[in-house]
Amino acid sequence: MLKILDYEPHALTLRDLVQLRSANGKKPFLICRDEVLTYAEAHSRSNEVANRLLEFGIRKGDVVATFMYNSVAQALIWFGCAKIGAIYAPLNVSLVKDDLAYSLNDSGATMLILDEELAPAYNACQAGLKRSLQLFVYGAVSAVQGGKALPFDRLLGASSQMPDAEVRPTDPAAIIYTGGSTSMPKAVLASHLYFMAAAIRYGEIAQVTSDDVGFANSHFFHIGGQQFGVTGPLYHGMTGVMEKWFSVTRYLDTARKYGATVIDPIGTMIAALMNRPGSPLDREHRMRVGIGIASGQIRREVRDGFEQRFGVTLLEVYSMTEMGVLICSERMHDRRAGSCGRTHGWADVRIVDPDDNPVPPGTPGQILLRPNTFNTTMMRYVNKPEETIAAWKNFWYHSGDIGRLDEDGYLYFVGREAHWVRRRGENVSAFEVEKAITSHPAVLDCAIVGVPSELGEEDIKAYVHLKPGQASVDPMVLIDYWKERIAFFKVPRYVEFVDGFPRTMTKNEIARHELRARGIGRCWDSTTKVMIGT
Repeated sequence: MLKILDYEPHALTLRDLVQLRSANGKKPFLICRDEVLTYAEAHSRSNEVANRLLEFGIRKGDVVATFMYNSVAQALIWFGCAKIGAIYAPLNVSLVKDDLAYSLNDSGATMLILDEELAPAYNACQAGLKRSLQLFVYGAVSAVQGGKALPFDRLLGASSQMPDAEVRPTDPAAIIYTGGSTSMPKAVLASHLYFMAAAIRYGEIAQVTSDDVGFANSHFFHIGGQQFGVTGPLYHGMTGVMEKWFSVTRYLDTARKYGATVIDPIGTMIAALMNRPGSPLDREHRMRVGIGIASGQIRREVRDGFEQRFGVTLLEVYSMTEMGVLICSERMHDRRAGSCGRTHGWADVRIVDPDDNPVPPGTPGQILLRPNTFNTTMMRYVNKPEETIAAWKNFWYHSGDIGRLDEDGYLYFVGREAHWVRRRGENVSAFEVEKAITSHPAVLDCAIVGVPSELGEEDIKAYVHLKPGQASVDPMVLIDYWKERIAFFKVPRYVEFVDGFPRTMTKNEIARHELRARGIGRCWDSTTKVMIGT
C-alpha cells in the first residue's frame, strides 16, 4: 500500500475509510447538537445520500455546496459526495448577499443544501447567481423565495448499498474557502489523501486512541472543524463531538457531558473561558490536551493561565489550509517556550528575505514551506491558476507570514503581513473588506488593518477617506451599510476618518504597517457607539 511519510494509512480515500470504520457498529462516531450518528449509520446513511445524489444527476467531479450550521446532516452529505467522487463545498454560515453569491459562483456548485434559518441570505443573493442550482432545504422549504426547492429528506431513503464508483486517493474531496490577501477569498481544492495525512498528524500530536473523545469548537466550513470534528476522529475510530457554535457558558458542561479528552481551542475561546469566574469544577473534566492553537492568536500568559487553571496541556501549531492542517506543531514531549514547534518530517521550512534568499537563524522573514509527502497539500486554488503559481514560487509555498527559526529548527511566529487580518478564528481579506467599504457613495478610499483585541487575535479598524466636498458621515450609517454586504466578522469594529494615507516610496501603495503601528488610536467604536482614544 502507498505510504504517507512512514505510515501505512488505514485507508486512502474517505469513501474507503467510512466503509472500513463501519465495523465499529453502534459506537457513536459523531455527536452533533445532541444528535448521535453511529459508525454503522455513517456508512449506510451516507450510501443513501450518495445513491440519491446520483439520481439527481450528480456525478464524479461535480460540486455540492452546503450553507448550513454544524449538523449530522453535513457529515452525511460530505460522505455521500465522497462515495461517488463528488466534491463537497461547505460555505461559511456568516456569508451574506454579495459574498455568498461570489462563493457559490466561484465554487462551480450545481447543488446547494441550506439551513432554513440561513434562507434570508440565500434569498438576498439570488440575483447575483450565474447559474441555477438544485436546491434542498434543511427545514421548511417555504423559507426560500422563488424557484423550486426540495426538503433535505429527499436526499435520504435510497439504497443503503455502496454505489459503484472509482474514487482515487488523488481525486478532490472538498473545497475549503480561506481568506485571500490581495483578492477575494480563495477556494482550496483538497484531495482524499490530504485528509488522510491531516488525520495522521492529528493522531501524532494528540497521541490519540480509539477511546478518546474529540470536542471540536470549529465548523464544517473550516478545515479545523473538518479535521478535529470529523476526519481525525473517523480515522482513529474515536467519537467526535460538535456544537452549533461555541458557547462560553455551555462549553465546559458539554465537555463534561460527553467526556471530551481532546479539544481544539482557538484564541478567542480561551480568552472568553478565562474571563469567566473561577469554579471548583474547573478541573472536573477528562480533557487532557488541546491542539490547534494557531500562532499569534493569544498572548502567552493567557495560554499558560488556561493550562494552570483547567489542567489541560495546550499545544501550539503553525497551520494553514493550503499546506494541510497541523503542518508544524508542538508535541507533548517536544515543547520550546515561545515557539510553535517543528514540522517533524512533514515539511521543510525556510525563512527568507523579500527575494526568497534564506536568512540566518533568529532573523525574521517570510515563512516558506515545502511538503515531504506527495499529494497531501492543496491541489490548487479553484479558478485561480496565477495565484496558485504565485503561492508556489520557486517550488516553496509562500505563507505571507513572518517568522524566524532557531538553530534547532523550531519555528517562532512573528506576525502577519499587513494585507489580512485574523479575527474570531477567521482569516479576513483586506481586499474584500475594502471593496465593500469603497462601494459606499461617500467613500473615496480606505484601508483596513488589524488592531489588538481584548479577546486575543485582532479587531478590524477601517481608515476611511471621504470624497471631496462630502459632509461628515455617521459611522454607524457606514457600519450598517457594510453589514448588508459582508459577513459580520469582516465588518470593521473601529472607524477613523482621514484626509489621506501614508504611502510607500517605491510603489506609492498605502503603508499599512504604519497604520497598524498606530493601534486603535482615536476613532469610532461600533461596539460602544462612542468615540474613544485621545
